[in-house]
Amino acid sequence: MKKNIILLITALLCIGSASHAQQKIKILSYNVLYGLKDSTNIERYKQFVKELDPDIVATQEMNGWTQKTLEGLARSYSHPYALQSKEEGFPVALSAKMPLTNFKKVTENMWHAYIYAKVKGLHIFVIHFSPFSYEKRLEEVDNIIAQINELPSNEPILVMGDFNSLYQGDQGQYDEDLLTSMKKSEEKNAHIRNLNKGQIDYSVLNKLEKAGFKDTHYLLHKDFVSSVPTFKDGQGNIKEKNTGKGKRIDFIWCNPAAAPYVTKSEIIKNELSNIISDHYPVYIELTIPARK
Repeated sequence: MKKNIILLITALLCIGSASHAQQKIKILSYNVLYGLKDSTNIERYKQFVKELDPDIVATQEMNGWTQKTLEGLARSYSHPYALQSKEEGFPVALSAKMPLTNFKKVTENMWHAYIYAKVKGLHIFVIHFSPFSYEKRLEEVDNIIAQINELPSNEPILVMGDFNSLYQGDQGQYDEDLLTSMKKSEEKNAHIRNLNKGQIDYSVLNKLEKAGFKDTHYLLHKDFVSSVPTFKDGQGNIKEKNTGKGKRIDFIWCNPAAAPYVTKSEIIKNELSNIISDHYPVYIELTIPARK
């Protein structure tokens, strides 16, 4: 009897130790549309982030924000660490509950910019690729992959943001109406060249996939979920309803070392995210071994 009690206590201690040996990390990636535009929308965004309580937030289109004001915004939802890529144009930003180490802010050879940082053992890239040229996006993804190749492949790496690119895995969602619309856009606008030889381009994300990366959405789901449009248009006007066929251009991609730890993946659609931006946010959770 005494021996059985000892074995039971030992087993319970092992279970407790195992549970403490893992940690959940919650990550949000969000194109917030022209820096959230006004004070009302900033408050909506703060409410959304506070309710979600992510450990890491990656944002795109932080127009109008500075490093200093970003730090104040991040502190409002308990993120004492924050980085912004630049203070003009369309910056990307990264904030976290934990320190951001070994970081880089890169604007060279990028349409907008990207940020790299190591956060709690995760290698994080926050990107915002060109909206107008698939050829430029190919250059940008090559830059990211080159930086990734300098990192240890056995460590978890995540690439997140607005890729302005379509994924071949979603190809069944994109019909002739989309292709016709894109062709008309290129006929009217000489600076827009998103079609590849007159067809929808998938080559940008194909490169990332060929480099071994996995789309976190399809790690856990079979069904397509769009990230654009929302109930807010590209100028920030709120519409009565969500109109237009959906596309997915916002992603969080992970390398094979990170993939086993992804336990949740979601494109969040609720009353707040319907109207904060013209993009819906992408959210994942990872359960990873606790670092000593």
